[in-house]
Amino acid sequence: MKYYSCCKRKTSDFNTFLAQEGCTRGNHLWRKKDTGKKVVPCRFDWHQTGGQVIITIYAKNSIPELTYVDANSSVLNIHVIFEGDKEFEQKISMWGVIDVSKSHLNMTATKIEITMKKSEPITWARLDLPPVQVEETKKNGDADEDCKED
Repeated sequence: MKYYSCCKRKTSDFNTFLAQEGCTRGNHLWRKKDTGKKVVPCRFDWHQTGGQVIITIYAKNSIPELTYVDANSSVLNIHVIFEGDKEFEQKISMWGVIDVSKSHLNMTATKIEITMKKSEPITWARLDLPPVQVEETKKNGDADEDCKED
């Protein structure tokens, strides 16, 4: 039997298990809250020169007045709004440090180009930092079994 221990909905069919709705109590609530907008993927590329990193987002039919990019020295938040209540969101924890005051954004009808000035002229191994693997430790043998696949 497949089930999450927090809600105890059991099934022997794996596809039914995967299609199961998330519960309100545990951590396996995997549906994003409905904001009324349809989240769409966008293709994006990046390249670098000695002192800059350039990200190109291919975003045809975007609405420039509603599209924005927030950045600090190490994190970039991209939010693109399209016609027809569609949106694209991307958060990037960057490999290196950028100088936000010397970075700029250029939007055209088919793409968005973000040019960021590197704080140091070094080659980045990749655009983003790899995700951190965090291992949880339990105190006094008190195991939290919420939403663990059994």
